[in-house]
Amino acid sequence: MKPKLLIVFLAASLLAGCAGFDPFKASAPAGIKPMPKPEVVKPAIQSQSERLLFEANRLADEVKTGRMTRTQAADALGRARLAWVGRNSVDDEVFRAYRQMAVARDADIMTQPMAHNRMFELLKNWQRRWLYLKPKPSEPAFTNFLMKVYSLPPLQ
Repeated sequence: MKPKLLIVFLAASLLAGCAGFDPFKASAPAGIKPMPKPEVVKPAIQSQSERLLFEANRLADEVKTGRMTRTQAADALGRARLAWVGRNSVDDEVFRAYRQMAVARDADIMTQPMAHNRMFELLKNWQRRWLYLKPKPSEPAFTNFLMKVYSLPPLQ
């Protein structure tokens, strides 16, 4: 019985020591360089719509943890949109609908599937309208960010 208890005690001691082991802080033997800490690399943002997508994902995490409401997140995304891209008729209309849906979701007037379907239809409508729109905004970044979210081709 004592040998088994001793083995269990030694195994537990070894495992407890592993929890505090950091291979990046450990001293390497002479002549070998220690491993560098891996760097956290942010993805290179290619366009304003990707920048808005990145910000929307960050804000979604805030909503999931309860630190923000959907409406607060929509307002923050709207401020980012205006600061980074500015106003244009397409984005202004799409954002207005986006915010209204956030308010309705917060008030439990609209379900997630209802909001999804309504936004999808709005975006499909903009794809049809885009063909005949004169003059076209140079960069409808907010609308294109949502097009990407809904797996639709961007307005070009």
